[in-house]
Formats: sequence, structure tokens, C-alpha cells
Amino acid sequence: MSVAAEPKASARVRILRAMMSLDDHRSVQEHTVDEIARLAGVAKGSVYYHFSSKESLVREILVHGAAEMKALMDGLHEPGATDDDARAGFRRQVAAAFGFLGEHPSFTGLVAFALAQREGDGSHQLRAEKEAIVSLLADRIEHLEHSRQGESVTPRHTLEIAATALLSSAVTLCIERMTVHQDWTVEACVDALLRIATSGP
Repeated sequence: MSVAAEPKASARVRILRAMMSLDDHRSVQEHTVDEIARLAGVAKGSVYYHFSSKESLVREILVHGAAEMKALMDGLHEPGATDDDARAGFRRQVAAAFGFLGEHPSFTGLVAFALAQREGDGSHQLRAEKEAIVSLLADRIEHLEHSRQGESVTPRHTLEIAATALLSSAVTLCIERMTVHQDWTVEACVDALLRIATSGP
């Protein structure tokens, strides 16, 4: 029996994925529209059609990347898991998210930029998407705590601080692996991230 071919991604999604995966140490704004179209394998007009400016493209990269990472983690989430299963599931989710960051250097750089934004910097969309990722991670940490103790006793504010620390650490480790410490394995980095996320006071 033949397997149906996976539908080809839309031009908009191909542009976003191509920009998320940039690893030539140039920002999206530094790429010409011709380069963006060539990298995505679309017509130049498609770039203009889907994105009104490079600023809107940057925002949409973060939105799309966050949605893809959430879908990846959601696919590995097991709501009714026991303690051991929940911990193993959490590890799989962290490993998948870390792998996603590693495969999409430009997206990772945007997350780092969003983490550094102040309240009054005018980058509301970047902060909103960063906060959405933090909320997702806080939910997963809370679920892990609930599976271990039967309930979550940590205040939501503290969970969000822990989630921010986890996201910041994951982004930093990814950048370090890309630039300086290529010898650091994904497994070792995931181990370190789990220590950050699961070691209590």
C-alpha cells in the first residue's frame, strides 16, 4: 500500500521555516528579500505578499516557532502519567524543545532577544510570545510536581520564574553549542536543564 505524500508547506510557512533555520550569523533584517525568497524556495513576490515588512516577518518567526515548539511538546505530554513516567515524559519534552532550538538558530536568537526586552521597549509581540513559552514550561513543571506529590504546592509566580530560568538556560546552552562548545552533547545539556527545572529548594 502506498503512503500518501506529505502536503507541501505553504509559501508563508516555508519562508518562516527558512528564516528560523538561518545560521549565517546575520539577522533577518540583514537578508535581502531576494535572499529570503531563494532560501525559502518561493517567488520574491510571495515574501512581499505574506509579510508587510521585515519587522512583521521577525514577529511572525517568533509566533510560528513558538507554536511549532508547543505542538512538539504537546505531542509528548501525558497528562495522567505517574511519577516515573511523568519525569521521563518531561525529559522527552525538554529534549525535543532543546533539539528544536538547536535546529533553528535564528529562532533561538530571537528568543534570546525577547528575553532581554524591557517592559517599555515597544516589542509587545516579542514579549507576548516569550511569555507564552514561559507559561507552557511552567505548566509542564507544575504537572511534574503534581505527579510527584499529588498536588502542586509551588505558587504560579515561582513556577514562572523557574520556567524562565529553564528557557534562558536552554537558549544559552544552544548558543554555546553553536559557537564555542560543539563538544557538549545534547544529552549532557538536557541533563543540566533537568537539574535546573527539578531540583527543589
